[in-house]
Parts: sequence; structure tokens; C-alpha cells
Amino acid sequence: MCTLKHYITYLCQMRIIFFLTILFFIPAVNAQDTPEYKKVNPEVKRFVFQPNTIITKRIYDSIYFDLSYDKGKKWVFMYSYKAKDYEMIADDEYFESIIFEIDPPKGNTFSIKTPQFLNAKVIYNRGCFCPDAGLRQLYEGTITGRKNEKNIWVVSIDVQIEPRPGREGLAVNKKLKGNFKSAKLIN
Repeated sequence: MCTLKHYITYLCQMRIIFFLTILFFIPAVNAQDTPEYKKVNPEVKRFVFQPNTIITKRIYDSIYFDLSYDKGKKWVFMYSYKAKDYEMIADDEYFESIIFEIDPPKGNTFSIKTPQFLNAKVIYNRGCFCPDAGLRQLYEGTITGRKNEKNIWVVSIDVQIEPRPGREGLAVNKKLKGNFKSAKLIN
């Protein structure tokens, strides 16, 4: 037998539960209205070179390798690009880089042509949520550099990027030009 007192207690408890439920969902509704879903990391391009450095290429399979940058008597140049990244979107990250090493220039210019690409360790790297991601040695193209100001080299890169080993596809031509400044290769 329910008494009026039990019924009123029950109604009060239900009102409290209802009120707490509403309080729980209000921040969730407001969170959708905030610009957090619009947070974007901007695109970044870097053109840098580092003297007294070499590229160490470790081959761990007949076609796959990894890299490190070590102290040495050469100069390593790196172009890197990181695309705009939306924080609330999964797997939209993209970056690419082209690196190469040269003997310290004796004058105000340098040039690397197709036959020299393997020795100069001209390497392309693509990072993305895609089947063609990864490092690959480049074999074809032209890279020229001209000293512009103190520690600034204007470098033009025109390379042929083959699909990653084991993948089918067409080669892509990549052309770019930038003012390379002396800085650490990796921030």
C-alpha cells in the first residue's frame, strides 16, 4: 500500500534524477557549439640545411630503409611540408620531405644531376594514411643551389618521384624552389 508520503518521496527522487540528467547533457550540447571542432594546425613549410652532418641510410630489407642524421663532413639540405591538420578529423595528417647531402660548396653554387642522386642520397619521404607512404630513394632529376646571402641558399628541386617499392602507379614530377637557411634538421 502506497502512502501519499511514499508517492511524494518517489516524485522528488524522479525530479532529482531528471534534473541531474539535464545537467549532464547541457555541457555536451554546448560542446558542439564551441569552435573546438574547428581547431586547425596550420600548414608549415621548412627549407633548412645543416652543415657538418651526414645522412646515414640503414637498409633493413632489400628495398626498405630508415635514416638518421649524424655528425660528418657534408651538408644536409631538407625541404619539409606539413599540411593543414584538423584536430577533430582522424587520419587527415600529411607531410612530405626531400633531403639530400652534398660536400661543402667550394663556391657559390652546386648542382646534383641524375647520375649523382644515389651518392647524394636524394630521398623523398611521404607520411599519410595512404598506401604510398614511406621513404624512397630518388634517382632522377636536377637540384641546383646558389648562395644568395650569408647562410641563405636558393635551391631549385626538380625530381621524379616513383611509387614506393612494391606499389603500382605512375611517377610524379615534383618541382619546388626555396630559400634554405642554416638550422637544425629536426626541431
